Amino acid sequence: MRKIAGVVLLALSVCCVVLALLTAVNLGFIMTRPDSISVANVFVGQFVVIVGALVLGRWLYRTGRSRLTSAGATGNQ
Repeated sequence: MRKIAGVVLLALSVCCVVLALLTAVNLGFIMTRPDSISVANVFVGQFVVIVGALVLGRWLYRTGRSRLTSAGATGNQ
């Protein structure tokens, strides 16, 4: 069961990183628009989303990896 949870967490980690990359691409498209306060607000908001997704992705990766390694060590005994 720990191995399945580890694989699911690693898959979610990949999803978070992909979403952060797609948000960064979207941010690049938004920066080409004429400057206004709404563009500045979107810039700040998407930057927060990118950082949050990367932090969550890293946490999910570390947790999933530790579950996979601990499940493998338990299965060998």
